[in-house]
Amino acid sequence: MRTRAAAVLAALALAGCHAARYDAGRPASQRRWEKTIHFWMWGLQGDGRVDLDAACPEGVARFHSEATALGWVAQVVTLGFWSPRRVVVVCADGVPAGGAR
Repeated sequence: MRTRAAAVLAALALAGCHAARYDAGRPASQRRWEKTIHFWMWGLQGDGRVDLDAACPEGVARFHSEATALGWVAQVVTLGFWSPRRVVVVCADGVPAGGAR
């Protein structure tokens, strides 16, 4: 019985994990921009918008948003009321498409 309960709890806990990734196909630079975005009331409130032009004026190579392990713990402890997500933006190296500068 304990094994079954543990399996059900693990399945429920893992069901909420997710990550979103986007690759623009441009060469990446060393410049990165990171921010934790906070969602409230089970994701119904919060500003998940990121100004990519302000983060990387030269353009974006790729970005991803994910729930970290610590964010997952926070979400479980608060019963979903608070859901932090980490956003990482990797800037492009500034070379326009076609390779000319």
